[in-house]
Amino acid sequence: MRKILIYFSLVLFINSCGNNDISTPQKKELKCDKIILNEIISPDFLTRIDNKLIISSSQSDSMLYVYSLPDLKYLNRTGKKGRGPEEIPLFPMFCESMNKTLYVWGYGKRTISKFDVNQNGELKVNDTINLPMYEAFNNMHIFNDSLFIYYLPDDLRIVKFDLKNKRYLDIIQLKKDNHNESFYYSNRGIIAANDSFVVFAYLFKKEINIYRLNDFKLHKVIKGDYEYKKPIVGSSDNPKYYTQIVAGENFFYALCKNDKSMEVYDYDGTFINEFTFDITPSLFAVDENNMTIYGFANDNKYEPYLLRIRF
Repeated sequence: MRKILIYFSLVLFINSCGNNDISTPQKKELKCDKIILNEIISPDFLTRIDNKLIISSSQSDSMLYVYSLPDLKYLNRTGKKGRGPEEIPLFPMFCESMNKTLYVWGYGKRTISKFDVNQNGELKVNDTINLPMYEAFNNMHIFNDSLFIYYLPDDLRIVKFDLKNKRYLDIIQLKKDNHNESFYYSNRGIIAANDSFVVFAYLFKKEINIYRLNDFKLHKVIKGDYEYKKPIVGSSDNPKYYTQIVAGENFFYALCKNDKSMEVYDYDGTFINEFTFDITPSLFAVDENNMTIYGFANDNKYEPYLLRIRF
């Protein structure tokens, strides 16, 4: 009897510790090192490739800008806007990956360009991936030059495509509302992925789905403590939740707009950290090894800054 009591006491103790880990994140107020951004009119996207930060800006004559890390020193610009040789006719978007190669969509509707980035910030063409189709690609990811993961926000569809054999492998289809205003779909959101998981964060819900990459099956659902309000078509007052998300090797980082915080989870859905900032980044990339967030934001005077935030 005494052994049974000791066993159950240990189980309760272990479960209690586990619940605390899940429900009580470590909260941190983070201060930003900021550097005025002089080279770019208005950044669209940014990504980190090893010790370089690359930013795209479709409103600039040159649309790709390279900065060194961790000092955020400007190195180079390239990707001239236009329709000539080596020019970019479309707005460039990055395909995230887990290697040191830069993938850029925008040189053509059905191509993805691969670049090596040297220490001077120069982009050297490595290869071109030809796509058999064009779709409204968003939140693109490429793994091992073979798996192409992307999101179609107007269709609420997450796609896994085999680049080697040119075939669709899996699709996750989220339910649409009974109207055609796709921006106001209640299940609208964004995705991020690593080589094991795909994370979908909702715009109008404080909810996150984690899917396994190998079989595209649901692995975990994270639901916040909040009162859901169905988005009203045409309204600018709809509550918005997750607006940016980055998938690292060990954790994912979700920017939550309403309370201007960043939530950090592991891929089992454990709430690890909650960050708040003196300047909240609107675009960001994460260096997990050096525990640093790099980002862009306008301050309260609308001055544009690059940010370095250590956590």
